[in-house]
Order: sequence, then structure tokens, then C-alpha cells
Amino acid sequence: MKSQTFAKLFSTAVIGFFCIDLLGNIRAQTVPEMSQKPPVPPNSVRLSVDTPLEEIYEYQEFFKDINNQPQVQLASPKTAYLWQHMSRILRTAMILRDGQISELPVKIDPAVGALKFEHKQKGKETLNEHFAKYPMDAAIVIHKGTIVHETYKTMRPFDKHNWFSSGKVIPSTLIALLEEEGKVDVKKPVSFYITELKGSNWDTVSVLEALNMSTGLDSTEHDEPMDDSRTNPERGWFQWAVSLGLFPDVKQRNQTPFQVLGQMQRRKPGNTAFEYNSINTWVLEIIVERVSGKPLNEFFGDRIWRKIGAQSDAYVAVTPDGYPLTFGMVSSNLRDLARFGLIFSPSWNKVSKKRIVSNRLLNKIQRGGNPAIFAKGHFGQELLGIVYDKKLSNSYQWDVVFQDGDFYKEGVGGQGLYVSPSRDLVIAWFSTGKNGELGVARAIATSSIFSRDRR
Repeated sequence: MKSQTFAKLFSTAVIGFFCIDLLGNIRAQTVPEMSQKPPVPPNSVRLSVDTPLEEIYEYQEFFKDINNQPQVQLASPKTAYLWQHMSRILRTAMILRDGQISELPVKIDPAVGALKFEHKQKGKETLNEHFAKYPMDAAIVIHKGTIVHETYKTMRPFDKHNWFSSGKVIPSTLIALLEEEGKVDVKKPVSFYITELKGSNWDTVSVLEALNMSTGLDSTEHDEPMDDSRTNPERGWFQWAVSLGLFPDVKQRNQTPFQVLGQMQRRKPGNTAFEYNSINTWVLEIIVERVSGKPLNEFFGDRIWRKIGAQSDAYVAVTPDGYPLTFGMVSSNLRDLARFGLIFSPSWNKVSKKRIVSNRLLNKIQRGGNPAIFAKGHFGQELLGIVYDKKLSNSYQWDVVFQDGDFYKEGVGGQGLYVSPSRDLVIAWFSTGKNGELGVARAIATSSIFSRDRR
């Protein structure tokens, strides 16, 4: 789910927006986040309150037509609002929080926003300049458990925003937790856990290959002829989206998701190419539910969300049949996305009493990928065009794993989560149009600001 065409158009509309740099004048004193209620300047754009009701009704009416629903993944004035309010157009299941909120200290370092770097695609710029010029909605940088940079443009700190594909690392993390408990064997075929797929080519696909987007099957998201999976009703990926109720059934096939997946064909051996595909993530979601015996939103809430001191409930879209869509439809506020990222960092204890992500799991993410297959698919080639690093891999649904152990997950329209365990650094952001934000995060992480005290 990628969108770039609208970004240039939309960016002109946000250049003049007031950029709120939370507590930008405070540096000497570190204060807990919950003790601060930063004022929202009257000239800022807050889509939740500044969008006229008539326009909201118009957006809802537009997406009520299933023929228009595929456009929800494209950046536009409609989705600028709806990406912060997906529950207005989709069925959702709550991811409930509980307990005391984990307070993150705030000590804003102006040097982070003012950091000047050479972006591979955009040239020389600073984080503040990139944020102001392009349609980013919010961004946060957390170093050693302390918020050192935080900005909002079109949303309030407590507003929720869709993660899109950044949510793919939710089921992959849950699979890893079940794997550590001996309840999932990633070497076994997917059909061992999803019996509806027995007798299909999924008998030959291991759970690990689904985790690493290297199944070798067709019906991929970007690697079909003409890259037309989202527009061609003949493509398996399109038919799968139809079966979930996301796309119109123009061919009147009336298939279940398992029927569509059962028809997928082997195109190459497994683990020979990184071919991005949300179908793989959906398969992992079903495995999580079947093995845990719980709906994914409840299992995620129990094992992670209610353990990290989340500030708010989150929610995930579900199909008319109740299947979870964490592969692209999870919404939360920005700080809670960053709290989730912190469980992969040395500062995990700032949000959780017990460690959730073990060193063993971190090692699987950081060392489990295969750099030799990264550039053999469309998405890997695209990502290599954003950063200066040459040797990249992907693992456990994380799109990029760098040689220094940093890893990154992207979502449609410029959502992102970047974790650097060695630097104890988490960077997260929301956008309404992608403009190479991975390159920005990588430049921040490798700058002297954070490299100087790298662990």
C-alpha cells in the first residue's frame, strides 16, 4: 500500500501550517510528560475540530460506496481527515489499555530539529524543514526513554492516526512471542496452523517465509506484471482484498479469503526474493488467533498494549466476518506508537515492568534476514533508493534491517517506526503523503547527536 502521487500537491497546502514544537523552549529541566499540557496555538490546523461537518459527511458518503474504498490508501484531503478517524468508515475492534500510564520524561533538544543532513532524494534539509515542507502530521524522537523532539501539525497529541502497514509488526511480534513459548514452530508450513489451506501451495510455505515476505508465491502486492495488483480484478491480491470486503467484487466471484489463498501458485522457490505482500501478514494474524484462541486485538492487548502503559485505547479494523486487519488498519496516538517501539529498545523498562521483547527476538530481527534477496523485489529496490546504505535486509515483517542493527517499518502514505537498539533511540511519525521519511530517520539516527553515546 504505497502512495506518492498526491504528496507534492498536498504539501503545498501544509507549508503554511503552524508547526507545534512541544516544549521547545525548555531544555535545562526534564519534566514528566503528563505534567505538561502544551497549548495548541489558534492558527494551527487540527483536522479533528477544524474540518466542517458537511465535509465529514461528504467524505463518509464517498467511502460508503465500495467502488471508492480502494482510494482510502491514497493521500488526499478526504484521507487527511479520515486517516485520523478510520473508525468513521470501518468496523473496528478495540485494543484496550489498562493500568497506570507510563510517563515519558520530556527534555526537548532543539539540535534534533535543527540537524542538517543530506537527504538522498531531497538534498540538504533539516528535520524541521522537512516537517514544514511536506505533509507530515506528527513526529517524535525518544532517546534513552526521554522525548527529545516532538511536533504536531494537523493533529492534537491525543488524536489517533492510522499506522497502515507499520501495524504489520504487531502480528509478527506476537508470532515471535508464541514461538518463544513453543506454541508456534516457524519452520512448519502455514497450512499446519490454518487447516483451510491444506492441499494448497501453502503446504510448501513455512511460517518463517511468510514472516520474511519470501514465500515465492504469486498474488504479490507490487511484483505482478504491470504492478497492477490493486487495480486489476484478475490479480490474486485484488481478489483477496475483495474477499475481505475492502474492494468491490466486480467479477461477482463471492469467494472467501481462504478460497483465494488456496488458488495462489508457486512462482519461484521460497526465500529467494523479498516480495512485499499484506497477504503474508494476514496469514500471520490468523495463526495468532488460532494458536492463542483469542481475537488478535484481545491477545495484543493482553500481551503488549496493557503492559506498556499506553495513554489511550487503540483500535484495529475488522472485516464483516470479524477477521483482523492489523496489516494496515491500526490506529493510536503518536506517543503510544512510540511506546510500542520502545519495547524493542534498551529503554523497554520505561514503559513495562517486565521485558516483552527478548534479546533472542531482537537477534532474529537484526540477524535473521537475507541481504542477498532484498533487492530482488520491487519494494526492496525502492527502499534502497531512499538511503545511502547498500547492504540491507528484511526480517519478521520489518521492512529494513541495517547492518548496524537498526530496523524500520513503513506504512502507506508515510507512516513510520524506526528503532535503533544500539543508540537506544525510537523515531515515529504520521504523514499524509510519503516523502522519503526513512532517509530523514536514518540521518537522525546516524548523526553525531546520537552516535556519540552509542552503546
